[in-house]
Amino acid sequence: MKSKHVPHRFSKEHEDHLEEIGDYMTSPVLNVDSESSVKEAAQIMQSKHIGSLFVKKGDEFVGIITENDLSRKVVAGSLDPATTKVVEIMTAPIHTLDCMEHVEKANQLMAQNKIRHLGVTKNDEIIGILSVRDLVAYFANPRMRTW
Repeated sequence: MKSKHVPHRFSKEHEDHLEEIGDYMTSPVLNVDSESSVKEAAQIMQSKHIGSLFVKKGDEFVGIITENDLSRKVVAGSLDPATTKVVEIMTAPIHTLDCMEHVEKANQLMAQNKIRHLGVTKNDEIIGILSVRDLVAYFANPRMRTW
């Protein structure tokens, strides 16, 4: 159920235009409740073929759980995935950028913070996720390179 935004027509007409992260994000945002077990989160990630899930407590996004969290915190820490809660191993806070920001800014933020997933916001609400894989799609397209 992964859908990508269609790039703006403007970006196709102007080679020097820097694309916005909203053009490359994945939406809707898949999430798991903070009290869910790590095993449940891992099963969702496997079934959806994704590398991360946002973590929700009530109506608020409070963190993110990634494949790195599963391997480094659960497996390496010898935690029981069936009894360990997502809230115990999630990464928080979620780093975010507005959907109108340029892809290069997202790349810079992700590199500086050594993260592979970024929440994409509109009016301060998370509406999507941008991953390193999404950045690869951008940088692999020679038409979009401005350097």
